[in-house]
Amino acid sequence: MSSFRRVLPVVVSAATALWLVRQGGAVPQSAGPAAAAPSATAAMAHTALLQSADELVREVANLRGLPPKSTIARGVLSREQIVEKQRARVAKQLTPEDIRREAGVLKRMGLIPPEMNYEKTVFELFADQVAGFYDPPTRTLYIADWLPVQLQRPALAHEIQHALQDQYFDLQKFAEPIKEEGDASLARSAIVEGDGIAVMLELPAKGARLDVARSPAVLAKLGKQMMYLTMGATPSFQKAPAALRETLVFPYAAGLEFVGVCRTEGGWARVNELFRDPPESTEQILHPEKYSPRERPVRITSGPLPTLLASGRKEVRRDVMGELMWKIWFGSAMAQSQAETAAAGWGGDRVVAYEGPGDEQPVVLALSAWDNDSDADEAEQAMRRVLGELVAPPPTSGASKKGSSGKPSPIVAGRESKSAAASAASKSRSGPFAVYKGSQSYGVVRRERLIAVFLGIPKGSEAAISGELFANFRVAWPSPASSTPADPASAPGVPAAPALAAPGAAPRPPGPWR
Repeated sequence: MSSFRRVLPVVVSAATALWLVRQGGAVPQSAGPAAAAPSATAAMAHTALLQSADELVREVANLRGLPPKSTIARGVLSREQIVEKQRARVAKQLTPEDIRREAGVLKRMGLIPPEMNYEKTVFELFADQVAGFYDPPTRTLYIADWLPVQLQRPALAHEIQHALQDQYFDLQKFAEPIKEEGDASLARSAIVEGDGIAVMLELPAKGARLDVARSPAVLAKLGKQMMYLTMGATPSFQKAPAALRETLVFPYAAGLEFVGVCRTEGGWARVNELFRDPPESTEQILHPEKYSPRERPVRITSGPLPTLLASGRKEVRRDVMGELMWKIWFGSAMAQSQAETAAAGWGGDRVVAYEGPGDEQPVVLALSAWDNDSDADEAEQAMRRVLGELVAPPPTSGASKKGSSGKPSPIVAGRESKSAAASAASKSRSGPFAVYKGSQSYGVVRRERLIAVFLGIPKGSEAAISGELFANFRVAWPSPASSTPADPASAPGVPAAPALAAPGAAPRPPGPWR
């Protein structure tokens, strides 16, 4: 069973964003076949690019303290060739059916529009941002042929650092998505990209004799601000849904800040340790203070849901959302500051998708654990608000779902208006909550620090399915005293024998759905 977020991470793990390249001026577009340069001129340009790469290898290795163990293979490609290589890489890992189902989950959750061509949008984003890439399977550095040498240096430095990472830390372990652990995969990619962006920023600063070694965290914050400004200037980035934009930027921006904090603690040697003992969640990336004491995620293992199986559906996706994706999801119905607060108490989760004949989109269910009752209160309220938005009718012309005043507009969901749903959401642990879209039910069930959310299940099946979810999903709460580092070569989040119940949890969900 594969995770539901794989297309974008596979593409991102190989690409260098153009955000820093753009600081040097306008970015030329790749010439098409009709406008191709004469072969002799092209050969000279390629030679200059390769020579520049050789010089940068020495500079990057000196800055990072990682002298190359072997010669780095290089190649020069057009934009079209680079995009095609990434398409081929995705095709090796995902079938068209995998991509269709992944898009279906994101659409069911409201993270991308129902009419969106998901794969096309992802590759448009990639083509707009790419400036070369390092390919771990072939251990080859691919350089863009449409950018002048002077504009390529930052991107080349970034990719050369990936090549050095590969020689020292086996980058293939970080490039391959971890089965059913999308959040852990994204956290690992933040280490890879954060390190690369840090080198990308510090190399020109060192050339300008700026002493940034004493304040890498400050440099990281400045770099993050520049990144958002320049990446946001591209049309495809501006048009993309927040879920794609934030997932694309996260490894670079959040990874850069995380690496900056670690460098402040122990220099580049501390960063090297991250590859040997990588963070296990986006929570640890977003909150570096949770990494050192190893605040581990709650491990939740999914079990069968007989009611859905009896309806002819089967489980087609399984993953972990993590703090980042909960924040993005909550942000679809509230201010970003509120979404960050509601997601910050994340402890762990497991999300599954079921699909059957005639389903336009899969049924999506998640069981999540939260750090304490107060955090669960905030998350529960946020979930109810998001579900209210999901079942709301399309806004009228000139209006948004939240209305011009920013307040939720009223909707009718079963017998409950959206304003009534918001009122109910403010009363934490007030019992099950559901809103309806035709014959489909969207709802939340709370039990202590565990919250179940379901999207698109058959109306009237809430009691049976929520009961099965709480009974059959297994929850392993980490020991507060646990500080043993995880094996970086193994896939985190798959406990051999997880515990059955949460502290203080009853065997049945609360309220009338028993």
